[in-house]
Amino acid sequence: MIQRPLLAVTGSSGFIGRRFVEAARAHGYRVRRLARRPDPADTSDDVRSFDLLQDKVDAAVLEGCEALVHLAAHIPADHIDPDEAERCWRANALGTLRLVRAAIEAGVRRFVQTTSANAYAGWEAAPTETAAMFPRSRGYYLGSKILQEVYAREACGPAGLPLATLRLGSVYGPGQRAGAVAALAGAFASALPVALQDGGRFSADFVHVDDVVAALMLVTDGTYDEPFNVGSGVRTSILDLARMLASETGVSRSLIHVEPEAGDGDPGFPALCIARMRSLGYSPRDLKLGLASMVAGEART
Repeated sequence: MIQRPLLAVTGSSGFIGRRFVEAARAHGYRVRRLARRPDPADTSDDVRSFDLLQDKVDAAVLEGCEALVHLAAHIPADHIDPDEAERCWRANALGTLRLVRAAIEAGVRRFVQTTSANAYAGWEAAPTETAAMFPRSRGYYLGSKILQEVYAREACGPAGLPLATLRLGSVYGPGQRAGAVAALAGAFASALPVALQDGGRFSADFVHVDDVVAALMLVTDGTYDEPFNVGSGVRTSILDLARMLASETGVSRSLIHVEPEAGDGDPGFPALCIARMRSLGYSPRDLKLGLASMVAGEART
């Protein structure tokens, strides 16, 4: 296999990052992991120190890298805590801007970042990449991801640095420890009951982590300067998701307790138009198949 150029990756120890690094190596890339707390005892990898909250990113950590894949982010534990607004802005928006400036100084030739498709405006149905963005909930985090895109574009444009932004739906898969899918799967694995608020109507476009990795590889292998929606193209309610997971884990649906709908409840996020990503050869898996692989994977660990 012909060895490809050196690829820098932030967030390499995260849920998506770990799987992406494995895929990048399988594709022949050399990988430099940018980590907040590098392990000095780990001599098996090219690891450099990087923190989204540092005042300046040293361009030396990116020296020799052909491309940079930026997956790191600050995600609040409590999305309604106003104190998280500044943390999200400093890490996700300003931190990305500092990273872009370092990449330009280091001569990086491609910049790939992930943001959130859940930031589209609530009135958009099947939003394309040109749809309005104005989140109806989780605004401190999602607002910072919109600013991340704005700041990165503002810096990359004049420098002529191609910027590919992958707007991700609600990612799930084996090894996940946070989020609705992981919580439901964990409860059912222990035969515990679950309570679904607001009639279980909260809905989202759920996308398997390996489909996200495949999308990242498609974009990283090329030179793109535009945003891409990455999802399944299907909107699924939490109630339907719970029923699928109950079936996959072999527990009774009687464990699912549905609370009455609330008039002012959060309906969630739309299904995404993924035509642009499909044009590159992207083909996401069916949710039932993805959940089955997740349950099977967790059972083996």
